[in-house]
This record gives sequence, structure tokens and C-alpha cells, in this order.
Amino acid sequence: MTVANMSLIEQRVPSPEGVAAGQTATFKCQIGRQYLELELMYSGVTLAQMTEIRVMANGKAIHTYSATERDKMNQYMGMAPANGILRIPFIRSKLKTMAAEVETGITTGVPGPDGRQITAFNVEIDIDPAATAPALEMNATQANPSANGPGTIMHIKRFRRNLSGAGEFEISDIPFGGPTTIALNRAFLFEGSGETIDKVKVERNLRSIWERSKALNERLQSDNKLVPQSGMVVIDKTERGYGGDPIQLAGYNDFRYLLTSSGQQNITMLLETMGVLGD
Repeated sequence: MTVANMSLIEQRVPSPEGVAAGQTATFKCQIGRQYLELELMYSGVTLAQMTEIRVMANGKAIHTYSATERDKMNQYMGMAPANGILRIPFIRSKLKTMAAEVETGITTGVPGPDGRQITAFNVEIDIDPAATAPALEMNATQANPSANGPGTIMHIKRFRRNLSGAGEFEISDIPFGGPTTIALNRAFLFEGSGETIDKVKVERNLRSIWERSKALNERLQSDNKLVPQSGMVVIDKTERGYGGDPIQLAGYNDFRYLLTSSGQQNITMLLETMGVLGD
């Protein structure tokens, strides 16, 4: 695909199955194009009642988050609050080149050099039993598929950890350096109720490679036209618009986060890692 001549295609996704309170709604996306973003239109159900969204490629989750978490991540990127339309992006927006932005668009139906291809691309949405009368529709922003097949994919996985009190805590047990975790693009750290993460440090092979206070982090991100959100700290290697500067994770023996907490809290980590399709 020649990026300069890329023509966007807007198309409705076929109606979902299983749209009901207490059920899992499933959108089956058509194969044969590159997906840049999905737009979920919802009514009769709140963001909080869409308790988990899973983007599935060949039957395995490549994105996992709640609708509320996705909305807060979107607002950090400068998008308006969902209010009936929740955007599910796959590309890295606000970068300085279109080639860098669309690198992580999801190409379906075309094999890559290694023979792997996406033959099934679905979105699953768990709906809380308390939803009144859920109604869901979805639109897709697409382009012609990349000749290189799936290529680089942005994987988003959720991890939960307990910080048992005030002070610094190490988190060193999160998988890294595998086929789906070649590099870290961004880390979204959702704080526990009433507490804060006041400082974040990242070490690789026991050497510090990224360290900021919360105040400094939010100032630099604001200066770069991002919108820091209350209750969330973001490690963002794209904040200056450079797509080629993720934290490399492959080939190292140790990788850890050191978080300074104001007190006991349960945190949620949504980690964006760049990698291949995976097995």
C-alpha cells in the first residue's frame, strides 16, 4: 500500500449477535481490508455497563479493556467523551508521519511474509445484566489492505496489581520481549480510588531509562497537545509525535516499573505493546 495515495473507506459493520443484558455481543468484521478504527454506537446501555471489550484476531484477544477505560484513553488523546459513540482506534494518531500512524492498522485477509494472516476479525462486548435495552451498531474506518499482511500489531492487555501502602513498589512480573511484546508504545496506569501514583520509573536490565514525577509528566504531555486525565498516569513514548521511539523490550533479561504510591491502592495497567500477530 502506498501511504500517500491511501483512500479511507467508511463502512458499516454487519449487525451484531447476542445484544442483550447479561450477554456478550459479537460483531463479525468483514475480511479483506485494513482496519484503522471502529466506531461503536450504543444506546440503552452505559459505558460502565459494557464491562469488557475484546478485539479478536483469529480467535485470540489483541485488545482487552472496558468501555470506560477505552473512553478515558481516548480522552487523553484529545477525543471528545464517548456520549453514545465510542471510538476503538488501532492506529497511533497524532504522529508526525502518516506512515507511522497507519503502521499498526490491522490488515485482514492478506498473508504476511511469514505466511500468517488474519482470517477472522471480531469484537466482543460483555453487557452488564443491569442494562435496560441495549442497542449496538458499529462503523469501520478502513483502507485497502497492506501488501505486507498483518505486519505490526498494537496489542493492549490488562494487568491488575496491588500497591500495599505508601512508598515505592516494583512490578517486574509482566511478560515482555515475546512476539506480541517486542516494544512498549504506551502504558496507561489507572489509579485506585482516593490514592495517586506520584512518580514512575522504568528500568531495563536494572538501568533507569524513563523517570518522571506525575506533575512533570502531565506538564510535558499537555505541552504536546495531549489531555492528562484525573486518576490516570500515562507513560507515552509517542507524546512528541515520533513513532519510531518505543521502549524496546526484545533481547533483554529484566524489565520493571517502579511506582511511588501515596497509599494502599489496587491499580489497573493497560499496556500497549507492538508486535506481530502471534500464534
